[in-house]
Amino acid sequence: MINLEKSKELRIKRANTDWWIHEKAMVGNNGKTYIVYSTDMGEIHIKELDAKCSRSVSRDFCLCRLNCNYADEHNSPSVCVMENGKIIVAYTGHAATHTLKYRVTERPYDIFSFGPEHTLHYSQSVTYAQLSENTAKGQLWLFCRVRGVTWEFRYSEDEGESWSEPTKFLESDAGGLFYFDIRRQLTPKGEQWMFALYGHPRISKDHTIRSGIFNADGDLLTMDGEPAGMNLYEGGKLSLPELAKVYESPEGTTCRLLVVSPTQPYRVGLASFELNKPETIRYFSATWRDGCWNLSAPIADGGEFLSPDTMIDGSQTYVGGMAYYWGVGEAGLYPRDKADTETNRIYIARFDGEARVLESYISLDWGKTYTLEQVIRRIPREENIKIWRPTVPAYAQDNMPVYWHEGSYGAHTGGWHCDAVMYAEYDD
Repeated sequence: MINLEKSKELRIKRANTDWWIHEKAMVGNNGKTYIVYSTDMGEIHIKELDAKCSRSVSRDFCLCRLNCNYADEHNSPSVCVMENGKIIVAYTGHAATHTLKYRVTERPYDIFSFGPEHTLHYSQSVTYAQLSENTAKGQLWLFCRVRGVTWEFRYSEDEGESWSEPTKFLESDAGGLFYFDIRRQLTPKGEQWMFALYGHPRISKDHTIRSGIFNADGDLLTMDGEPAGMNLYEGGKLSLPELAKVYESPEGTTCRLLVVSPTQPYRVGLASFELNKPETIRYFSATWRDGCWNLSAPIADGGEFLSPDTMIDGSQTYVGGMAYYWGVGEAGLYPRDKADTETNRIYIARFDGEARVLESYISLDWGKTYTLEQVIRRIPREENIKIWRPTVPAYAQDNMPVYWHEGSYGAHTGGWHCDAVMYAEYDD
């Protein structure tokens, strides 16, 4: 929970909005937060800040400038802060190239020591890089979407110096774009990667969110942890009908997958709505309990789509967004070091009819119902400034539990302007 009276607002000016990237922000073992973002000029940046000490000057470094359509919210980079302190950042130009670029620091926690830019080639257009470290195998894992409807996996055993050939593990036959959201989780049994996936809210033939788990050996597991007969390294493919159903849209409605929980219990955040009817948007949280996914009672109304109804490419299906709180507490404290991490608090961006708001909600019954806990940001409607995409850094500390985007928004048009906004509560 944010103490607004003791907090200082921080802004990343002219930060491009973004969607579908994990991880975008992490707290390293040194206790500092690292946020990666793109700007409205197409630059890829990393920002380091210390939410514990106000006398520590935040640092910012520009890694590159994309040579493609920069006014696109899909170009956000992904960051991984390795346990040895080295930092890798990967980025793409959405649907513009067949290449993914990345850079790695030469020294631990030193954002001014990034080495040269490296290139990974794909057979077709690539976007949505998702990076994480598999410490059990001493590898980096990289997931990317290729050609809009397939997802591919690569790994590196030498901190990004070289990579395996890509293996295609997901191919949708449901029509339209396909989205895959994966989060590294640290459990008492070790590392694992929980994922959820679904089709585009407008053009897909299947409006169902499904889920599964990969263990550190790349084996697919059911939500109950049982082997499911597929392995990432062996080039197997996910069978969509065999995955657990998180949410199946009732006839006449569709849904948007918003976030996958970074800690347990397993949770997935989503919004359900009728196309072109913003008054029908409802936020929900699904919790894996008693061997199945259980949907919460409606948490809040969304109130509006971020893009106007005049856009015909489906971008008006974007909603404000949701993020689960890590609940770790002390800076640099990983969930595996303490057992009381939880995801009973969530952050939601929405329009309440009079203002755009960012709010926190809390569940006291383990995900069955949620009640309003705090209004963190409230912007009156007449100011015409929107709030969206709340994000909780991986291994977040209480001093900066969430950040978000605010400004104007027009998907794919370049007509937006926004900042990334956060509150840091300093100890000194």
